[in-house]
Amino acid sequence: MPGPPRTPTALRLVKGNPSKRALNKNEPKPPSGVPLIPKHFNKQEKYWFKRVAQELNGMGVITTIDGMALELLIGAYVEWRKHRDVIEQEGETYTVTTMTGDVLIKSHPRVAMLADSWKRLRGMMAEFGMSPSSRSKLNAGGEAEEDLLDAFLNKKRK
Repeated sequence: MPGPPRTPTALRLVKGNPSKRALNKNEPKPPSGVPLIPKHFNKQEKYWFKRVAQELNGMGVITTIDGMALELLIGAYVEWRKHRDVIEQEGETYTVTTMTGDVLIKSHPRVAMLADSWKRLRGMMAEFGMSPSSRSKLNAGGEAEEDLLDAFLNKKRK
């Protein structure tokens, strides 16, 4: 199938249906809410799963069926943190002396792993609208919260 993947109806509605194409009225609508925490998660993964799920639920963008997608997001984040911590301790590079006496500076293997986990993390964050640029494409509907700085500056101008 050529071209980009289809955009889910809910996401098209949130974006304001920019293409103005007909919406799928028979698309399944899973119940909103926080999915169950995977049983195989360790303590750190459970913490981040709960925290992120609560934030996403507050934004109104998560459903009970989004558990696997959230699991991928949390897995990528925890992996990214582990690689980052090791690189902070051991450094980004190391030196190797060859048999001829040459000294080579090599990149730590975790640098590539960190970059890979960051790509996956960034992609999953965009799926949930968790970055400023991905949020700018969404329209949650209803009135936005008043920006306190704007209110203060507008009050001062009057």
